[in-house]
Amino acid sequence: MPGFEFSVANSILLVILSGIFSIGYLTKRTHPKNTIFPFPYKIFLLFIILPLAISVFHSFFTMMCSLKEGLLFYLVFTLPAVFIGYSLGLFCVAFIKKFRVIAFIVLVILIVLIPLVEFYFNPQVYFFSPVFGYFPGTIYDEGIRISTKIISYRIANLIYFFILAFLSWNVYSGGSGLNKKLSFFTIFIIPVFFIFSSPYFGYSTTNSRLQYILSKEVITNHFKIFYPAGLSDTRAKEITLEHEYQYEELKNFFGYDPDEKITSYVFAGSYEKGKYFGSANADVAKPWLNQIYISVNSYDQTLRHELAHVFSAKYGTGILKVADNFNPALIEGIAVAADPYYADNTIDYMAALAYKNGFKIKIESLFRGLNFFGKVSSISYIYAGSFSKFLIDNYGIKKYSEYYSDMNFENIYGEKLSVVAGKYYNYLENYNISPGKAKAYYYFGRRTIFQKVCPRYIADRLEDGWDAYVKREYPKSEKIFNEILSKTANYSALIGLSENYSAQKKNEAASELLANWINKFSNTAYYYNLELKLADNYVLSGKSEIADSLYRVLSVQKPNRTMGYISSLRLFLSNQPGLLYKYLSADDTSKFKILIKINAGKYLYSSFPVLINLAERLDVDYSSFISEFGRGFMDNSYECSYAFYKLSGYMLENSDFENARKLAALAMEYDADGNYNEILRRNFDKSVWIDYNAKEILNNLKINNTE
Repeated sequence: MPGFEFSVANSILLVILSGIFSIGYLTKRTHPKNTIFPFPYKIFLLFIILPLAISVFHSFFTMMCSLKEGLLFYLVFTLPAVFIGYSLGLFCVAFIKKFRVIAFIVLVILIVLIPLVEFYFNPQVYFFSPVFGYFPGTIYDEGIRISTKIISYRIANLIYFFILAFLSWNVYSGGSGLNKKLSFFTIFIIPVFFIFSSPYFGYSTTNSRLQYILSKEVITNHFKIFYPAGLSDTRAKEITLEHEYQYEELKNFFGYDPDEKITSYVFAGSYEKGKYFGSANADVAKPWLNQIYISVNSYDQTLRHELAHVFSAKYGTGILKVADNFNPALIEGIAVAADPYYADNTIDYMAALAYKNGFKIKIESLFRGLNFFGKVSSISYIYAGSFSKFLIDNYGIKKYSEYYSDMNFENIYGEKLSVVAGKYYNYLENYNISPGKAKAYYYFGRRTIFQKVCPRYIADRLEDGWDAYVKREYPKSEKIFNEILSKTANYSALIGLSENYSAQKKNEAASELLANWINKFSNTAYYYNLELKLADNYVLSGKSEIADSLYRVLSVQKPNRTMGYISSLRLFLSNQPGLLYKYLSADDTSKFKILIKINAGKYLYSSFPVLINLAERLDVDYSSFISEFGRGFMDNSYECSYAFYKLSGYMLENSDFENARKLAALAMEYDADGNYNEILRRNFDKSVWIDYNAKEILNNLKINNTE
C-alpha cells in the first residue's frame, strides 16, 4: 500500500512526467486562444491511477499496512503533483520560446534546491518542497503522519500553482507585453515572499527564529549555548560545565582548538526538537555551520559525539566538511572514536562482545559506500568507532585525518585495508571479556528500519495507542495494540497491551499475554525486558515462586548493568514477606519511601540507582536526599562501586562537585575488569576537572535573553 516514501517518490515522478507531457501537448495545440485551461484530464487521470493501482495490487501479495493511511499520503503528497507539473509546463510554454523541456527540468531542479539551501544555511533537517511535499530530515523518527502543517503547505502549493497556471494561460493565449511582464513579476515575487515568511508559518527554521524559541543564551569561552527559558539555573549550569569539559577532552583528542565558538541548541524535549528542528529523537551536528542540536534528556549521552563532528570538520571535505565521498562509516567512526563509550562500557569492549558472539561485520564492506546503513545502527556505529579508534591508537590522528579527507587507505597507511582489518580482528579476538551471549543479544538483537514491517504506520499507531493509554481510554488502546500485534511482533505494542491489563488489575491476563509472546523475542534485545516484566506480573498475580526463578535467571544473565541491579533489588524485596508486591503496586512516591526506609539500616547498594531515578522523577530536594546517605559506608563489591559511580554522577548534576569527586574516587577502590575500570576512571577524571574548573567557568559566563 502507498506510504510516505512511495507517495514522495511518485510526487517527484509525476511532477516531471506531467510537466514534460504538458509542454508537448500545449506546444502542438492549434487553438491556443480557448478561454478554458487545456487540461488533458484523461491522460493525467491515468498518471494518477496507474501508480496507485500497481501499489494496491502489489499489497495483496505482500503486506497491506493501512489502506486509509496509504490513500491519505497519496492524496496529500502525490495528487497535487500532477497539477504542479502541468502548471510549470504551461509556464515554460508561455514564457520560453526554445528548449522548453530543458528549461522545465532546470526549473524543477531550482525548486528542489531551495529546501537544500535552507538545510545548508538554517538550523533544521526537515524541509518542505512543492515537488515532493515534505521530508522529515532523518530516518530515526519512524512516525510520520499527515499534520495540519503539511496539509496547509499543500493547499498553499495548489493556490500558488493555480495562480501560476492562470497567469501563464493568459500569456499563452495572447496576452499583451505588459501583461506578460506583470504576470512574470507576480509569478516571481509570490514565492520570494513565501520563502522569507516561511519561518513564521513553521515551514522553515532560521537561527533567529530558533533563538527566539530557545530564549536563554549562555556565552562561555568556547560556546554559545541556547536553551529554553523554563530550564532551571542548576540544570543550565550543569549543561554548560558539561560542554566545557567535553570540549577540553576533544581538544586533547584532536590536537587542536577550533577558531570559532561552537553554537549549541539545547531543546527541552523531543516534541520541541521535532517541531523546530525536524528530528525528534536523534541528536545531530552540522559541522559546516559549527552547530549542534541536542536535548535536555539526552545531552549527557550525545554531547561529546556531536561536538566531535564539529571538531572533525577541520579534516572534512566539500561544502559540508565531512568525510571523503560522504562516507558514513568515517563520519560516525571518528565521532565514536572521540567518544569511545557506549552504555557504561568502552567501545572496544562492545566491539569484542559483538565479534565473539556472532555479530561480526566485514570492515572493508562497512567502510564502502552506504553499507553502514545496512546493519543494525548500534553494530555499525560500534564497529566503525572501534576500528577508527584502533587506527588512531596505532597509527595516530594525523594519518586518520588524511584518510578522512582522502579515502585512499593503502596510499596513506602503506597496507591494504583488509590487512589492517585482520590485525583489528585479532585485537578483538584477544580482548578479555567474560562470556556474554545475553548481553550481546541485548545490545545487538535489533532490526534496521528497512527490515521492519510497515514502520511508519506502526509508529503512528503506537503513538495513538499510548496516547489512549495515558488518557485511560483502555478499550481504544487495547484495540490499537492488538491491531499492531496482528501484523507484527512489536515490543512496544506488547508492553502497551500488558500495561493496559495491569492498569485494569487484570494481572493474570497480563502474565498470560507476556508468557505467550516472550519466545517470539528470543535472541533479541527485548527478551530480557520481557523476562523482567513477566516476573513482575507473576508477583502481582500471586505467583511469587515463578517470579523468583525469573529474577534469578536475570541476575545470572545480566544483559546490562541496569538489569543486574534491578534483579538484585527484586530478589532482596522478595525475601521480605509481601514487600515486593507492595513495592510493585506502589506509585513512585511510595516506592521512594520504601527504599529510603530499607536504607535506613544497612545500605542496599542495588537500590541506589533506582533511588536516584525516582528522586529525579519526583524532583526531590537534593540536600534532603543526600542527607539519607550521611553515614559512612563502603564494602569491596561491584554493587557498592557501581552505586558510588551513579551517586557521583547525581552529585555532579546537582553542583556538589567536591563530594562527586570523593565518591568517584571511592568507586575506583573496587578493582574489576579493564572495561569497568575505564568507565570509573573516566567518571573520576570528569569529576576532578569540573571540581577544579567550575568556579572559574561559572564566574566568567554571560547570560542573555534572546526573545
